[in-house]
Parts: sequence; structure tokens; C-alpha cells
Amino acid sequence: MTGTDGAQEPRFSTVAELTDWMIDGARPSADAREIVTGICDGLVGLDVAVDRFMLFIYTLHPNLQGSRFRWIKGEGVDIAHAKMGTFSQEVYTSNPLPRVVEQQETIRRHLEREDCPDDYIIVGELREQGFTDYIALPLIFTTGETHACTWSSAQEGGFSDRDLDILKRINAPLARLTETYMVRLNAAVLLSTYVGRNSGTLIRDGKVHRGDGEEITAVILFVDLKNFTRLSNEIAGSELVSLLNDTFDHLVPSVTSRGGEVLKFMGDGFFAIFPYSDEKGLAEMAAAAMDAVDEGAEALSKDALGDSVSFRAALHCGTFHYGNIGGADRLDFTAIGPPVNYTARLLSAATGLGCDKVASSDIASRAPGRCDNAGSAELKGFTGEQTIWRF
Repeated sequence: MTGTDGAQEPRFSTVAELTDWMIDGARPSADAREIVTGICDGLVGLDVAVDRFMLFIYTLHPNLQGSRFRWIKGEGVDIAHAKMGTFSQEVYTSNPLPRVVEQQETIRRHLEREDCPDDYIIVGELREQGFTDYIALPLIFTTGETHACTWSSAQEGGFSDRDLDILKRINAPLARLTETYMVRLNAAVLLSTYVGRNSGTLIRDGKVHRGDGEEITAVILFVDLKNFTRLSNEIAGSELVSLLNDTFDHLVPSVTSRGGEVLKFMGDGFFAIFPYSDEKGLAEMAAAAMDAVDEGAEALSKDALGDSVSFRAALHCGTFHYGNIGGADRLDFTAIGPPVNYTARLLSAATGLGCDKVASSDIASRAPGRCDNAGSAELKGFTGEQTIWRF
């Protein structure tokens, strides 16, 4: 609300109004940035001497350890992510967060006082930036899991007793909001990680019953490692898993960077799609899939891993069903349809023809100049000899 002089009027007239809004889920805000901004601006409107707020959450993510939301008065909210290994570095271990999280302890440093200890890196950094007070608080979830937030003031005298009381009063509602956000975030990340972006969205949107799914029209890519049986007999289980992960690290990024999505990992290989909607899209996705395979092969060949690992790939296209199949309370998202079967048979035929990268006639006809006739073969379940193309 804006006053007659053009100034922004406070959103909340009392601390109770702010906490009630937080307890009610910060409606109608849905974005984390909006919620953080609403809380911090609300405190400023209540004359709390807050100039910086930071929220630290520890996420369930395959590549990240956590995220940091930072609000600075007059500048808004920005987000940063901590990669794996960050929490073992001095920038983390020599600051208050480990103690706040592990011991659920509140830590305050009144930075302008002469007796303020310089026991954390952040103390000197905040002083240099002109801050006068700092407090770190644990955010304790209903499960006992603990995250953290910090508040900083740049005003003379720092936080008053009233300010500190208000910050502590909103801490429990902030913990509940953060916990709710974390449940949604972790669910989205885990669904995307384990069943794929498209499948995760379907599940999140309620496609959780047997038979639920959708028709997908896409270029289909099947990849598997060559001589995997021999490798699995020669290498210990943990080493084999590492080898697979390292190999997929070379192959999968080239797929996702070109609009593809890996729907399923299948032991020593994976099944990916490049969706399209019309003939022009088919030609573009056929080229994108070929480029992805070529780039993955090049990346692997440049690594020492390529001396012991190589792969085969097969491309086809068409419309198939991708949805829930299973029994009782155990379901899986599975692809069903002739184009999927055909691609799998192509991959099997590649070995007999001495080819590593093969495509169907439907793909070859959309990629002029990129494919050579590799011969023909009978594909189980399909009538007659099928022309197979090498790319």
C-alpha cells in the first residue's frame, strides 16, 4: 500500500500480524524470494534494525550440499548454491553455522563493542562492510533437523532488546515456513533426479495411479556400454559403479544440453528422448541426438576412461506411451510402444553389423548426408529385413 506522499506504507502494523501471516503460510506468496522479501520488509516496517538476512538450507541434491538466500535492505534477494565439499572448507568450518546447526545454539556478536571476540571469519568481514551487530539462529524443524539463519544490522547501536525479542518471536514461524519449502524443494529435486524431469512433473501433478501417463512423440536414444559383462566380472562392485557414473558424466550432459531428457538408466545404459511436435522439429531433434552422441563419444575418447570403456547408441523416432505400470503399491514409469521396441532391437543389431552408432531409416531420411547404409538385419518382433544406417 502506498501513502499520499508516495512512500510505501508498512505491510504489517504489529509483530502479531507478521507472525500470523507467516504461520498462515505467507499466502499468497509462493516464491521463496517473495516470502523472504515479505518477512524482511515487514520487519523494517516495524522499525527493526535489520539490514541483512541470510537463510541457509541443506538440501537433498545429487550435486549440491545446500543453498543460501541473502536479503540486503534496498537490494532484494539473491540465491547461491554450495557444491559438494563446500562444508569441509574453512569458509564454512571457521564460521558460526556448524555450531548453530549441530548444537542448535544461538550466537550473537555485537560488532561495535570493544569486547566482541574475533572468533569467526564473518566477524571481521561484517565489520569491514560497516555492520554493527550479528546474530545467528537455529531453525529447528518438527523432525529435529536443523538449518540456520542470520540477521545483521548496520545501524548505530546494533539490535535493541526489542529487536532481538522480535527476531526470536518470528524464529519458530520462520522454521515452519522453511520446513514446508524444503519438503516441496526436496520432493521436486528427488523426483527429477530419480525419474526424470518430465516424469517428476507428472508425478508431482498427481499422475500416481496405475495407467496414468501420457503419449510422447520423440526421437528415441538407447545407449549401452560395450563388453559390460566382461567388465562386471573383472571389477569389484564399488569400482564398477564408479566407472558407470564417470562414463555417464561424459555422455549425459551432451544429451540434456541439446533438449534431451534421460528417462531411465538401465544398468550399463540409458534411454533418452528428444521430444518434437512436427516434421521440422523431428529433423532438428534427429540432428540434436546425433550431435549428442558424437559429443559424448569425443568427450569419452579424450579421457583416460576411454581406453577401457566405449559404448553403442541407436536412434529411432515415433509416438509411444510413457506412464505408470506396476502392481499394488509398487509402480514404475515405463515406456511402451513399437518405437521403443524398435530402438532396442536396433541397438542389438549394431553389434552384428560392427557398428557403434546406428539409426533407423526414419532418422536417416531426416538427416541427409549424415548417415551411411550399414546393411540390413531382421529385428525380433518386426517383419522383414530392416535397413540399418550408420552415423
